[in-house]
Amino acid sequence: MGYSEILVMLLVYSGLIVFFLVPFQSGLNLMNQEQRQINFITVFKDSLIKIVFHKKSIFALILLIFTLFTIYLGYEGAEDHFNAHSGYPPISTDLKAIYSMSAVLVYTVVLYLLIAFVRTLKIAKNTS
Repeated sequence: MGYSEILVMLLVYSGLIVFFLVPFQSGLNLMNQEQRQINFITVFKDSLIKIVFHKKSIFALILLIFTLFTIYLGYEGAEDHFNAHSGYPPISTDLKAIYSMSAVLVYTVVLYLLIAFVRTLKIAKNTS
């Protein structure tokens, strides 16, 4: 798979994850107007919780599970095909599958934290 194909897949995956994890705009008013001092850590933790516990986030979880399952099955199928038809000694692609699945998990967590950070900045901007 070429770099351009991987880039397109990452863009589509990122777009879907962002769409599913960003809550509706009505939840941005977390702080009361009476609270003058904003604690960034508290707002960030609240953003992390709000991002996970809303209606659309279940689709992000389903997408992540589907992606991990597809990666595993892709490497397993390539291994089975190579071992059945090559005539060479058997190979194992388990390590590559684990690395790829770990990379997807890390990428998803980074996207999740980035979305929460941007949401926290918006909340801090709206309340000041």
